Amino acid sequence: MKFMFIQLLVAAIIIMTSVWFLKSIETHRLIDNQQSLNIKTGKAITATLQQKTNRIENLAVSISALGELYRDTPTLLDGSIPALLNPLGHEDVILGGGIWPDPNAFDNDIRKYSHFWARSESGQLVKIDDYNEQKSPGYHNESWYAPSKYFPTDTTYWSKSYVDPFTQIPMVTASVPMWSNHQFIGVSTVDIALANLHNFFKTALTGQRGYVFALDQQNRLLSYPDIALNAPEDIATKELLLPFADFAELNGSFKPLQQKVEQIDAEFIQQAEIDKAYTTEQLIKVTEKFPSHEQAKLTAIINQNAKQKLVTAQLIGTVELKDDPVFNEPVIVTLFLMPGTYWKVILVTPITAIEASVESMTESIGLYLVAIQIFALMLLFIVQNKLFINPITRMVNALNNSNSAMIELESNGRTDEIGLLAKAFSSRTQQLEIALSSLDATNLALENQLEVQQLAQTDLKESKEQLNLILNSAHNLIFIKSVEGELTLVNDQFCQVAGLQRNDILGVKVHLVLPSEVSRINNDYDKQVIENKQELSYEQKIKKDRELHTYLVTKFPILDSQQQVVSVGTIAFDISETKSIELENKAQFEKLIQDNNDSTAIIKKLKQANLQLKNESIQTRSQLNKEINYEKVILDNQALYPNLIASLVKPIFREQDELAANAYRFSNGDLDFTDISQELAQQTERLRHLEYLLSAQGSSAKPIDLVQLLEHITALLQPKLAELNIVIESQTDKRLIVDGIHWHYLLMLYRIVSNTVTDAFEFHQKNKRIKVVLQKHNNDIEITVYDNGKGLPTALLDQLQQQILENEVSGSLTTLSVWLKSEFNGKLQITTLAVEEQYTTAVSCAVSIS
Repeated sequence: MKFMFIQLLVAAIIIMTSVWFLKSIETHRLIDNQQSLNIKTGKAITATLQQKTNRIENLAVSISALGELYRDTPTLLDGSIPALLNPLGHEDVILGGGIWPDPNAFDNDIRKYSHFWARSESGQLVKIDDYNEQKSPGYHNESWYAPSKYFPTDTTYWSKSYVDPFTQIPMVTASVPMWSNHQFIGVSTVDIALANLHNFFKTALTGQRGYVFALDQQNRLLSYPDIALNAPEDIATKELLLPFADFAELNGSFKPLQQKVEQIDAEFIQQAEIDKAYTTEQLIKVTEKFPSHEQAKLTAIINQNAKQKLVTAQLIGTVELKDDPVFNEPVIVTLFLMPGTYWKVILVTPITAIEASVESMTESIGLYLVAIQIFALMLLFIVQNKLFINPITRMVNALNNSNSAMIELESNGRTDEIGLLAKAFSSRTQQLEIALSSLDATNLALENQLEVQQLAQTDLKESKEQLNLILNSAHNLIFIKSVEGELTLVNDQFCQVAGLQRNDILGVKVHLVLPSEVSRINNDYDKQVIENKQELSYEQKIKKDRELHTYLVTKFPILDSQQQVVSVGTIAFDISETKSIELENKAQFEKLIQDNNDSTAIIKKLKQANLQLKNESIQTRSQLNKEINYEKVILDNQALYPNLIASLVKPIFREQDELAANAYRFSNGDLDFTDISQELAQQTERLRHLEYLLSAQGSSAKPIDLVQLLEHITALLQPKLAELNIVIESQTDKRLIVDGIHWHYLLMLYRIVSNTVTDAFEFHQKNKRIKVVLQKHNNDIEITVYDNGKGLPTALLDQLQQQILENEVSGSLTTLSVWLKSEFNGKLQITTLAVEEQYTTAVSCAVSIS
């Protein structure tokens, strides 16, 4: 009966879990189907809505094209724009529109006036000039106007929903920027009535259970089923333009949907930040006109639209709500994002019908499962009684009556597990009989075993006496201590060291037998052996015959059958003589080390002498390179003079040719006198700089103003610097007078500046800057050129430093270094600056003027 009740309980659990499982699976399947249907329905609705918005965008683009084409003829605009804004069948959709010129794009005040039409109550388009009045704050500050200037040509910016301040009608505006010669000249607009959008969403699910509503780009309600637009205008407008966050506060069941909307906006803003076309600083003049909570979303819309990433409507999320305010039951909410407008279209469908269908199915399946299980239990009860309950009952009765013949009959009549059980009982009975017979034989064997054990004990006693004889004859200390700290075995040597008889030692604690210090060390090592179950060795001094002897002590664990430590064995070897020999060897070894240290000091001195010879060799090679390469540098300087003159004169001749051409154009009246006079003044200034550089040449020393010389050089290099987009600045005193040969300082300054201009920058680099610093320290002149160019790799810098050190000539800088050392007793230094500084490289020339 217990077995049957257990089966009944298991059957009940199976039925309940099966029904629950079927209900859960079917619910999820039907909900998935409903979600798929919602996605298809939502895509159809957004596709229809996108067709409507595309027509509005095309209309706004057409008006924009008219504005760009006829911006100078207002009469043509007044005749064309109303015709475009009045297509048949769209009077209730398009509230108005027009052209709004940018106030900063025209010099003529007449062109600043807007051309705007709005529908009257009779449905006719009427031109509105309210924005053109002087008291008007200006349409260029409106939310539908300011962001449009950051949109590409023929693209539409859909504003947030608002109430027009002059018509007092809730609407959304589609704005298209107008451009002419890459200049923003205004905006064309088309105004859409929110009432028309509300009617579209209200009838979007005709014939289906559910509803559709929408949010604008800033999550304000564009439509909702409970809003009646035929109500008083102030009430309908207040509800229609309500932010969805406030709407969710009023309808608490929409809070999960509001959280989903905030999450979608956060992801949208984050995605726009990854690859943005405009920075926040570029858009600050536009976004500061909007509320702070709308600025981040507006920035993201402008950046996303510039990249044109969203082309078709996208599914952006699905949410289940427990209690919808319209249906008052659980619903599935599906969200779509519209391209261009960035509206969120939200589809709401109830799921009560799904749950009712699942409940009906699970009830019918549950009834069938119960009937099947009851029939199966009855059949199982009959089969179980016949197969094993009745045979087991007969076997139990036979065992209670000691009827082995019945059990034997049962085992022979069946071949299943019951027959095997009967055979096992029969076999066990036979084994018991055999076991009783063997007990007598066992008793006899035990008596024989007892005699054998007595003989073994006699042998063990003899072995123990032999072991004691071996222990006592050994010259080492041997003893065994239990884990409790008592001595259980000692040899004669231990008794001699302890100065006690064996009977006074066995069973006594170690600290009562050995000196306290020896006992303490012994106990510490015993603990390590017991804990680690490993042998160990150490040295210890023990007094024997009134002398200290050094012993090598080895301890080892003694384990029982369970591998537990029961005792610790100790063997101590007297190594005093060996220790004294070891000390003698150690002294000899230390003497050998001292001798080796003396040899090492000699080797170190030899290495220092070798290093000094190597340095002297490098200095000798450097001086030789300096003498040889100086002659090359002199020849190179002589060859450089024509090149320097050519590089300074060629741009002047080229400018002279252009000046002559302009003079010809001036003579024909094609050029203004102001222009040619300015060019003539510039050319005269260049010739003055060139005259200073060329007239001051000579081999005799005379006073030179280095500041003035640097200004002349940079002035003549200005055309080349402008061509390479390089800005050069100088940092000097007002005057810096030195005595010397003019040509030498000209060559020095020209070389170091020209080298930086030619080699320091990548071709495509922007913001190229050079700073020249002239300083005088006592009798030294230091010229330092800084640049923010590509810098020098470490390997190349090390190579240049080595070439400068060894006076080799391989380029302009090494040539200048050899010349400075030979002619001025100066030096050249190249430095790579830190990353965080303004400049990357500094080239410095130090010249002695004493």
